[in-house]
Amino acid sequence: MSSSPVIDKIKEKLDIVDVVREYVPALKKAGRNYKANCPFHNEKTPSFNVSPDKQIFHCFGCGEGGDMFSFVMKIEGMTFPEAARKLALMAGVEYGDDRTHELTEADRERLELKKMLAFAASFYQKALFSEDGHKARLYLAERRLNKTTVERFGLGWAPAGGAALMQELKAKGWSRDLALKAGLVTEREGGRTGDTFRGRIMFPIKSQAGDAIAFGGRVLDPEAQPKYLNSPETVLFSKRRTLYGLHEALPEIRRSGRLLLLEGYMDVIGAHQHGVTWAVAPLGTSLTPEHASLIGRYAKDTVVMFDDDRAGIQASVRAAEVFMDAGLYVRLANLGTGQDPDEYLNDNGREKFEQVLAAASDPLDFRMDLFFKGRKTPPSSQEKAQAIAALLETVARQSDEILKSEWVKSVAGRFGVAEDSVLKQLRKAPGPDRRQERRPEKPAAPSRAMPALERGFLQLLLGDPSLIEQASALTPGDLSDPLARELFSALLALPAEKRGRAPAALAEALPERAGLIMELSVADISGETDGRQGAAGAVRMLRRFSLERRWKALKARLGSLTPAELEEFRQVTADLKASKEI
Repeated sequence: MSSSPVIDKIKEKLDIVDVVREYVPALKKAGRNYKANCPFHNEKTPSFNVSPDKQIFHCFGCGEGGDMFSFVMKIEGMTFPEAARKLALMAGVEYGDDRTHELTEADRERLELKKMLAFAASFYQKALFSEDGHKARLYLAERRLNKTTVERFGLGWAPAGGAALMQELKAKGWSRDLALKAGLVTEREGGRTGDTFRGRIMFPIKSQAGDAIAFGGRVLDPEAQPKYLNSPETVLFSKRRTLYGLHEALPEIRRSGRLLLLEGYMDVIGAHQHGVTWAVAPLGTSLTPEHASLIGRYAKDTVVMFDDDRAGIQASVRAAEVFMDAGLYVRLANLGTGQDPDEYLNDNGREKFEQVLAAASDPLDFRMDLFFKGRKTPPSSQEKAQAIAALLETVARQSDEILKSEWVKSVAGRFGVAEDSVLKQLRKAPGPDRRQERRPEKPAAPSRAMPALERGFLQLLLGDPSLIEQASALTPGDLSDPLARELFSALLALPAEKRGRAPAALAEALPERAGLIMELSVADISGETDGRQGAAGAVRMLRRFSLERRWKALKARLGSLTPAELEEFRQVTADLKASKEI
């Protein structure tokens, strides 16, 4: 990462632990480091480490690592200047706008895409309040949304003409290719290009930071299809990693630890208008493991309430399975009135709505209630067996063994069968198909082949850069592993002023080795040995092993050594004898 007086001042004023905890509230102290489930991939056992001593993070599961700037860039999808500006605000440091030299071509494109999308959001908003947006305003009024809510969520209108936005973008100097990359225009038959969204109410989809990264559009014409249309995937937008309304809901979610997952745009907007400001929605009803991981960062109490129809209920059950597979607790709520949440709130108010949320069931009770709902006669033995077999698929997904045991008792009691029979049947029930889980590719780990002594030696130096001077008694050639030699050589070459932050400085010097450097740096070896004594011992042993390797290589060619090599052999032999090792 770039360095400057401003960047250095940010680092002085902020602690990476505090920065990370803003996004990963579950971060807990573990020895000298802090640990949590990784926010960048799905996992049940924490492998994400933050080192306050070195001011870096590293995940041993997916290989992500870096300093606080890298963390914010990754988690917010920002360029370095954007992340620096955000951290400067947190630190109370003034950050200017004259740092464009730090931008890569990819960074410049991302910034232009964000500017273009922000302009599009403004364009759609103006269109909503123009004469052309009259019908759209009537529709929003029918849905009982007030102007404050409409403006807060940036709702807009995409004119029905084929190229109104594209013409405006062109007039602002943006290229057709960039507009295509933003998903704002689409190529049509014959090579023509037109606006992606036409004749639709527009819902800006925002990042956690509040930037418009995509759009959703709803048609007014009941005959038009599809009813809802989302932007295509872009470098800024991934549907499976984005929750609608999260930017607006995060303050309350962080404060209360609770999150309400609704089905669509209007549900979320209506909930917020009524004060239920912890509501979000996936973009469609298909919850993904990435969504669950994102929710798990912030919420301890998650309630799912999808639409009160067959599709919505099935989607609720599937969402619960995704949460359970991620090792998270979830409850399911159902209005039971046939209304959407925003309609229910309009008719009954927030207090009654929150009563429904408070009565939300765990996934097993929810499914059992569905089975018994509306039954006038007890189920037959065959119906019981079929229902229990289906319910045990939910029980089998539960990773909490205490809760699983309670669920077995609940099934047995509700259906009036022996608990032992339910347990026997549970052993036959299929668990979650782990092959379908999306796991990150394991990073290449050449460090695993590195000799333990050389690995530990590098960890000592990265943990306490003041030992680098002591280690200069060795040369890179004294290490046997090529990668260890490369890292040690780079450490020795670091200027004195950069050694205080050796891990970050080394990662800057060797970006292709950054993952390994962070992995070595966060290893908590404190308390195992005194740093200076450990380094001195490692230097002696590494030097001795180096002499032994050279002695064996020369001895193997003893009959063909040159005079210079023969003299070297004698010297190496003497050095080894002096160390009492031969």
